[in-house]
Amino acid sequence: MSDSTQLTVRTNATPSELLSQAIEKGLDVEALEKLMDLNERWEKNEARKLFFAAFTEFQANCPDMRKTKGVEFNGKLQYKYAPLADITRQIGPVLKKNELSYRWEIKDDGKSLSVTCLVSHVAGHTETTTMTADADTSGSKNAIQARGSAIEYLKRYTLTGALGISTADSDIDGRLPDVDIDRLHREFMDLYNQAIQLDSTMTKYHTDNWKGEPTAKAYVAAIGEMRKQLFQLQNKGKCK
Repeated sequence: MSDSTQLTVRTNATPSELLSQAIEKGLDVEALEKLMDLNERWEKNEARKLFFAAFTEFQANCPDMRKTKGVEFNGKLQYKYAPLADITRQIGPVLKKNELSYRWEIKDDGKSLSVTCLVSHVAGHTETTTMTADADTSGSKNAIQARGSAIEYLKRYTLTGALGISTADSDIDGRLPDVDIDRLHREFMDLYNQAIQLDSTMTKYHTDNWKGEPTAKAYVAAIGEMRKQLFQLQNKGKCK
């Protein structure tokens, strides 16, 4: 490489800046491709950092969910909970302030229903939480109502799980259709096994050390927490 094509590399130069220099100096295609790959990885990591910074800020300022809907049995109030519409309304302003958004993807194979909640930051990074269940055939629901009810529950649980929101929902866990606990366990253990390789003290997060029943709600919350822990471990010691 001649002096005319040497890149000027500063200590804090970003891959994007180096790529711009390379294009200006007319570097060969192979060198440009390597810089483009480096820049793409760097941008993804920066977007991930911005996501978790915003996510942490969101959790610090997220209001306690108000349980506004009551459920009666034999004329007596049994419990109250926060409907999905109320949850989304309460978290909306804090999500917007931290440039976070969410959406759902729904799959129906005719036997079971799978709902994925995707939480994204404006910088481009997205985290997902998925739950699968059968149709909710309780009561006198028809086929469409049974699937719609299950989807509503799954949307609610995946959203609160993905955002780490506590709504004191243990009182309605019994109303949730059968959820694929094995799938949630596998997703959690995959994250756990990555974390334990980076920090041996993470054994405290193993399911054997959990207090209480490993419910679907517990797994969803644990998956969100383990993602945060893994992100911090992967970026520990790296330059900010």
